[in-house]
Amino acid sequence: SYKDPITEFLACVYVNYEFDGAQKKMKECEEVILNDPFLGKRVEEGNFSTVPLKDEFLENARLFIFETYCRIHQRIDMGVLFEKLNLNYEEGERWIVNLIRNSKLDAKIDSETGTVIMEPNQPNVYEQLIDHTKALQGRTYKLVGQLLEPAQAQPAR
Repeated sequence: SYKDPITEFLACVYVNYEFDGAQKKMKECEEVILNDPFLGKRVEEGNFSTVPLKDEFLENARLFIFETYCRIHQRIDMGVLFEKLNLNYEEGERWIVNLIRNSKLDAKIDSETGTVIMEPNQPNVYEQLIDHTKALQGRTYKLVGQLLEPAQAQPAR
């Protein structure tokens, strides 16, 4: 029942998958943060003034939109993506390159077509075998415990 631009932004991204609405809400969130006396606290550095929480919020909001958008699509047009992230082409390209460099994104940039190609994230066969073995060991332990439980509950004769 509670509504503000920040909760509406999260609903657009994670519930409705409405990226155009999330873009509009992200702009509204920026205004809310700037006008809030606590969130909009300015930091002066020489001749430069910044609002650290606004910058951090916008960076994480872009990352949320990007991650959600990438889960849905395998090949993404960078122009459309940057529009949804409220970035110009040059800033957006730099931002994606930094994500790839920092290993936050498993993707390639195709400069000729202007697209980001998501790499399939499939676990290694050996990792799958280890995970299944661990799960089997846990299930066996629980089964043995359930079999021994009635025997331990009966009094000795």
